[in-house]
Amino acid sequence: MANNAGGRQGGNNNQMNEHVEFTVRAEEDLYLTGSENTIRRVQADTNYSCLMLKTQRFSSLFRHYAKYHGLRKDDLEYFFVNMLENEDTPESVQLQRGDIIMVRKKRKPEPPEPAANDTEFFVDMKELLDDEEHMDTLFLVHPSPPSISSASGTNRKFASIESSSGQPPASSAAKSSPPSSDDFKCEASYENMEDDSSALVEIRAHKCVLTARADYFKALFRKNLGVSGSQQSGTFRESKECVIRVEPCFGPKIVRLMLEFLYTNRIECLKVSTRVPGPPSNHSVSLDELLSLLHLADMWQLRDLKRMVEHELIRGYMNVNTVARMFCATDDFHAKRLQKSCLEFIVDNYREVTGSVAFQEEMKHHPHLCIPVLKAAADLIPEPAHKKQRTSGVNDMKESGAGGVGMASSPVPDSDA
Repeated sequence: MANNAGGRQGGNNNQMNEHVEFTVRAEEDLYLTGSENTIRRVQADTNYSCLMLKTQRFSSLFRHYAKYHGLRKDDLEYFFVNMLENEDTPESVQLQRGDIIMVRKKRKPEPPEPAANDTEFFVDMKELLDDEEHMDTLFLVHPSPPSISSASGTNRKFASIESSSGQPPASSAAKSSPPSSDDFKCEASYENMEDDSSALVEIRAHKCVLTARADYFKALFRKNLGVSGSQQSGTFRESKECVIRVEPCFGPKIVRLMLEFLYTNRIECLKVSTRVPGPPSNHSVSLDELLSLLHLADMWQLRDLKRMVEHELIRGYMNVNTVARMFCATDDFHAKRLQKSCLEFIVDNYREVTGSVAFQEEMKHHPHLCIPVLKAAADLIPEPAHKKQRTSGVNDMKESGAGGVGMASSPVPDSDA
């Protein structure tokens, strides 16, 4: 009995001490990467022989392999049939003698699938924009706006939104209230629009979409900007009528492009919206129309639309003949990104741009913009090399002949100077 028990115990010990020999092979070059340098530690297809207990966890292999090759343990991942985890053992994954485990740089996990389909959302919002049944807001737009060149000069008339009480908006709502009269740079006023309301184009929209997408409309449709006794004061006329009278310098196409962005967060005919589902749009947008859209986005405080229009102008419309027009528009419409890109383009193509007639004509209307152009050009001029200052007293020492005939001591600089 004792012999049988001892035999069984010895068999169990042998099973626990059983080893398996296998190879770890690099699937790709393995690098140690830092902020200043990158070093290749292991070349692809390099084999490393290993001997492990069948019941030993792979976490010990991961630490040993990384330490031996001078790599970070957390930068590597290992796989046999499946990806190996710290708690796995050769026995649990059925690893046999001569098998190969592959090692590579750890892959980033794949992003989860979106909870909603962006394509379906775009289609739904596009249909909502085209469905006028439940629209409760009306835009009155001039059918033929003036060209952008006539509205981009320095002498401009201003139009302002009037409140129902005849008073300007309350100062407490300045952050989200519509722009002041200084921001409305158009050629005509609302009175001219009301005199000829029959010729205006009607464009409808949903008030809930407008207020959700823009602080300008949220303030415009606010019911009470201030309370005086039992009466409401400072309420805009649009909050009661739900009618927005668009300045004559913006045509129907510009307003529709603006609404398309508010509803779908993109504009189908722009290059920056190339991921729009469905067939490509047959519509095109001219430079004048984009500058007008930039003007509208700046005036109505539509920051995302403004950023997209700036990117579109930089990406697809900037050249030697148009950069001056864009550069001058940045001053009127506070487009800092576009202004920076225009300056860089002008400096990179200095001779061609400054020699063009378009640049010279535009600078006549905006002479103050010549200063940043000159400053940007001056930054490219290399600094003149400074001449070394002559050390005083050397010639006198040579003439005196101190320390021997024909010899002079080198001057010692004053360390306290």
